[in-house]
Amino acid sequence: MCTIDLSPASEAHPDDLLTLLACSYGAILTRDYSDDLVRAALPVLYQPVPAALRGPHYVLARRDGRVVGVGGWSRETPFGRPGVDGLGHVRHLAVSLDALRGGVGRAIFGWITATAQAAQVTRLVCLSPQGAVPFFVAMGMQAQGEVALQLTPHLSFPAVQMCWTG
Repeated sequence: MCTIDLSPASEAHPDDLLTLLACSYGAILTRDYSDDLVRAALPVLYQPVPAALRGPHYVLARRDGRVVGVGGWSRETPFGRPGVDGLGHVRHLAVSLDALRGGVGRAIFGWITATAQAAQVTRLVCLSPQGAVPFFVAMGMQAQGEVALQLTPHLSFPAVQMCWTG
């Protein structure tokens, strides 16, 4: 198996990251949600905060020089609210379809937990789509219950609240 190299996400062009997020999320979400819901939700779900992508808490995964994954964490909630001491939010973890089940997601999640702990974050949460729950459980997260993400005033998206304690 090839080595997975991790580097700051700020090194990639934002459009390349958005393409990776859209392709990864689109293919994975259609396994568990209706096509209409995915079509409506996708533009909202894969839009990371541009400042976050340039910040220290997002990482790229490369294999043979090609970007195959991205992910990160923030203190702020996914809805832009201020964070709470000791709590972080896993954000936009995505792996290219041809690299799924090849250790990329595990490498990114390991980086997320290590950098979060170094920043005195002892608990990470995320709002996971149904299909990603087994991955997050394998990473040591626990499902806390189903939630409805209110993406827009007229668009609700079913997800699962996950929590990791380090």
